[in-house]
Amino acid sequence: MRPFDDTPQAAGFVSPISDTARPVAVVDDNLDDKEFLRDEIGFLFGEAPIITFFSGNALITYLQGHPREQDLPRMILLDLHMTGLDGLRTLEFLRREPKFAAIPVVVVSGTQDKAKVRAALAAGAQAFLPKPVSRRDFMDILHGRTPAFTETRI
Repeated sequence: MRPFDDTPQAAGFVSPISDTARPVAVVDDNLDDKEFLRDEIGFLFGEAPIITFFSGNALITYLQGHPREQDLPRMILLDLHMTGLDGLRTLEFLRREPKFAAIPVVVVSGTQDKAKVRAALAAGAQAFLPKPVSRRDFMDILHGRTPAFTETRI
């Protein structure tokens, strides 16, 4: 199954993380949220490499400067509300670029705006995790055991 199929079976599921050599990217302008996600990834996967960014612009600059696939993140955890390039526009950019289109993106946001959740999922996010993030939900999504949060689950 292709990661971005429009079939109901594929919609909203994240493939389990298996490539622990490639980093997980955390994109969030809130330092506390970034540290929480870093700690949770460490709890779930041990010494997994993690790279962090304060904005979508910084993530894109990094990605464009790393041409080898093995240097690209295996997953991106992306906040929606950031200064500069916001999460939705960052996600749209990633999905337009063939080199980055296959990187799984999980939106992690405090938004209560159901239209923004729908827009993020429609733009190609595999899952949506509302802040504050539940460890159980985070673990289930990262291990591919649960569908994305939809606007009815916020």
